[in-house]
Amino acid sequence: MAMASRHVLIIGGGLAGPCLALSLARRNIRSTIFEIRPQPSESGGSISLGPNALQVLDRYAGVYYQLRANGFVYNRFGAFTDGGEKLGEISVGEEEKGDEGYPALRIMRSTLHEVLLDAGSKTELVDMRWAARLAKIEENEQGVTAHFEDGTTVTGDILIGADGIHSKVREHILGPEAPTPVFTGTCIVNGFLPASAAITPSPDFTFPAFMFTSSGLFMTIPIDADAKTLAWGITQTSKERTRDEWRDFELSGEAARLAKADFDQIRAQPVRSLLDSADESKAKVWAPYSIPELPRWHTPRVCLIGDAAHALPPNGQGSAMAFEDVAIMTRLITSKEGRSFEQLFERFEAIRRPRIKGIQESSRKGEAMKARTGPVGWYLKKWAFRGFFWWNSGVLKHNKETTYDVEEVDVGGSTPLAQ
Repeated sequence: MAMASRHVLIIGGGLAGPCLALSLARRNIRSTIFEIRPQPSESGGSISLGPNALQVLDRYAGVYYQLRANGFVYNRFGAFTDGGEKLGEISVGEEEKGDEGYPALRIMRSTLHEVLLDAGSKTELVDMRWAARLAKIEENEQGVTAHFEDGTTVTGDILIGADGIHSKVREHILGPEAPTPVFTGTCIVNGFLPASAAITPSPDFTFPAFMFTSSGLFMTIPIDADAKTLAWGITQTSKERTRDEWRDFELSGEAARLAKADFDQIRAQPVRSLLDSADESKAKVWAPYSIPELPRWHTPRVCLIGDAAHALPPNGQGSAMAFEDVAIMTRLITSKEGRSFEQLFERFEAIRRPRIKGIQESSRKGEAMKARTGPVGWYLKKWAFRGFFWWNSGVLKHNKETTYDVEEVDVGGSTPLAQ
């Protein structure tokens, strides 16, 4: 075991923090999670989890079957044009592995969070502390101490910063070099409707579906095991707003009205029926921010994971990258090699940086598909889509990114995970 960690401090109780705590607990390593919020948040929409994420949530956190029972399981997206023409399908699951493979799953973020927290509450090796606002971190050769604004201090062997894009831990690691998160220039407007509200263009139309249109990409997908509720989402360009302004933009219904106006000329189903039925006052807005590549992710006793280290533009892989981080960090902490914690963190960075860079590059290539296009551009883009799917025999295997296997990564001397 790498310098036998006895107590891991985890700053951030979102998704990555509880997942890491559960993963460590299954290896008999104690952790304490500190979350700035006073209680779990019910906010947030639905998220997709590919095989790479579900593998970690199964083999490391041990919550896969609870999640599967509460979300929509799928292996492919249908791809359609705004005229209802089916271009083909996009494969996202591990169908080729049969029963041994993982599918993809769409689930409410709040449900995923609840499942992780509930599992953590059932083990004495995970301590969850709410309303814990980090003030500063001190570290030395013996350990690391977290100081909180209420005057309490807690000491552990190492500290993991899973505190998101506005990370306080990142400030400790980088000091004046810590970057300010940058607005991506887009926002995602989304909502939920009964599946019965959707009119489909043909009897063989299936969900989930990507609708490629001249107004941009429209996505719709079930979020529950019985497929009775559909999520819909639109990405649109936007100016930056303050936190209060974003909230007003959402609650006033202006965000939904603008998004619906962008797609007003699209008459294809199910786009038209879903948007016409959408309650503007209930639509949600996510304004994603990102951070530039950081010069380093760690100090001798402190390391970043997830959005704190590498917040990505919206690409459906943000949570999965955090869960992959969890698995690699767990394998390193429990490795047989007698590395120092600093060496362990150096190895973590060396493994994860190329993977994150590859996802970032793939995301940039996909941005053009979401953008609004003029008549000539849309005509050309549509024929390009047709040719691309034809070349791939009607099935675009998008699963190279989503079927990444964390257990095939060489971390150096890791032991098999306990089941």
